[in-house]
Amino acid sequence: MASGLRIFVPVAIQALMDRLRPRLEATAGQALAPLIDLNPVIPERIAAGEAFDIGLTNPPYVEALATAGRVDGASHRPFGRVPLAIGRRAGTDGSVLTGAAEIAALLRSADSIGYTGAGTSGRTYLNVMARLGLTQAVAPRGRPMGAGEPVASVAAGDTALAVAPLTTILSSPGIVAAAIFPDALAAHIDMSIFLSPMPGAGAAAVLERLTGPELDAELAAAGLVRFAFD
Repeated sequence: MASGLRIFVPVAIQALMDRLRPRLEATAGQALAPLIDLNPVIPERIAAGEAFDIGLTNPPYVEALATAGRVDGASHRPFGRVPLAIGRRAGTDGSVLTGAAEIAALLRSADSIGYTGAGTSGRTYLNVMARLGLTQAVAPRGRPMGAGEPVASVAAGDTALAVAPLTTILSSPGIVAAAIFPDALAAHIDMSIFLSPMPGAGAAAVLERLTGPELDAELAAAGLVRFAFD
């Protein structure tokens, strides 16, 4: 067992949680032990019985975990919504595109597009391409990669564009936003927060801090906005 409160953190908000960590530890009265992974992998680890105190992942996974007794369903709350975005290497010219047609043109013109193959962002990207009828056009340019690799590849100059959560692009050195998918395309990634059935001391206070309005502006600046469950 790691020392301190064990908190599952999606890769997409790792940098944000790193900045918040000292304040969250002060709130908890003890250290946090982050468990970093892709959104789809976090529920797999919880379902397999891995010990944790606080968790964040995509909301659809949490109901089944609560039914199985792996999550305290009463603690489940929305945390934040992150738009899917496209990053390019820092120093290249261009404004931040937000229209579906201009984003489609950007993707068609790129010689390579990196995305996280096993992550929620990658699945969201592929679904949007299918809805826009762009699957065949972008497939030859697509490069499925591991967690964190698309933005690193663009920063290194090895890939032209990276599709990733806006939080990841804003927090990654050497890369800037080239486009943000509009709300109309529903290309966003929702994350919610919850507790284990028997969380350690201070876990509930951390959950309250992370969902409280005093963090709203800071989260928005990092690329994440609040949302409500339907």
